[in-house]
Amino acid sequence: CFHWLFQDIFNSVIAALFLLVACLFAIIIKTNKGTLAGGVLGLILLVLCIVNVVLLCKKISLDRPRGRNTPAR
Repeated sequence: CFHWLFQDIFNSVIAALFLLVACLFAIIIKTNKGTLAGGVLGLILLVLCIVNVVLLCKKISLDRPRGRNTPAR
């Protein structure tokens, strides 16, 4: 019942939520500098996942033709 075009968006949102939780734990715990650096780099990756969701939402539309092989109306 989930439209196949939105699976990539759904995957990116779930990945972003997982990264948010994991990075916040890493930054809060910060047992050493490596854990803190991993948390900060994870937050950068979180931003990239959110950018991916935004770009996919702009690219996917249900009312436009999807490719060159779509016949003209």
